[in-house]
Amino acid sequence: MKKLMFVMMILLCTTVAVRADLSTGLRAYWSFDEGSGDYAFDQSGNANTGMLYAATQAGNPAVPLTGTTKPAWIASKGTNGTGSGALLFSTPNGSNFNSVVVAKSDSLKNLGGYFSFSMWIRQDEDTVSMNAGGGSGYQRLISCPNYEIELGVPGWKHDYFWPYGSSAFQKDIGTTGAMDTWYHFALTYDGTALKKYINGQLIANVTGFNHQGLNNIWDDAGWKDAVLQIGNQTWPNKDFFMGALDEVAIWGDRCLTAADVQDVYANGIPEPATMLLLTLGGLLIRRK
Repeated sequence: MKKLMFVMMILLCTTVAVRADLSTGLRAYWSFDEGSGDYAFDQSGNANTGMLYAATQAGNPAVPLTGTTKPAWIASKGTNGTGSGALLFSTPNGSNFNSVVVAKSDSLKNLGGYFSFSMWIRQDEDTVSMNAGGGSGYQRLISCPNYEIELGVPGWKHDYFWPYGSSAFQKDIGTTGAMDTWYHFALTYDGTALKKYINGQLIANVTGFNHQGLNNIWDDAGWKDAVLQIGNQTWPNKDFFMGALDEVAIWGDRCLTAADVQDVYANGIPEPATMLLLTLGGLLIRRK
């Protein structure tokens, strides 16, 4: 048994040598592998649990929505990554609009001077008229008062990143990924440039973005009760994402390198126990 454990440790350490510690700076990670229930649990250790939510109204002034259901658990994307499940949002039937709602927390509120986002996306519909709430049609992937990621619309298939606190910092981050197919999306900020990757390849390198634009308005009177939403605008309900998402992750005070992004694209984000073993294995290697 000891010999077997020794061999396993050697194999583990060999793997560690080529993988970065993706747990460093990880503020939230929703694998969407639960497969059932009303909650998507945060595996970062920061307890940013997401609640599956069916919108009952949309727009401002609000218009009632009828017949909506919560996001649906579906099988894994069947491509890169390590997960066994995903979530289907706002199926494009003209009436079903939903999201995952996450309460405000210190770990999500201020991402620091460097940050990164990663997720798998399958956008099933981009027709503006099929969305609810009278919005622009730029479907929201992640939305909270301090930052937001939007997908492009027909006629202008470019994604955007911006903080609500200052529209001057709204940035075009390059062309949107393909429709009706799974692709990996990553966005990083190194203090100088926003970089967007699709399937591990650099798509956009946007300079002139000052992270001070990510000022904290989440504690301001008009926003203090707002939430982070995955698949919908934080307020009012509109511009819902229509498609499936998987393995959504946020890092603060951490800019993933190009190699990190390619690693996540090819291998996924390790489960918490695996992250710990990888870290311990890396420490053992360094001690040698």
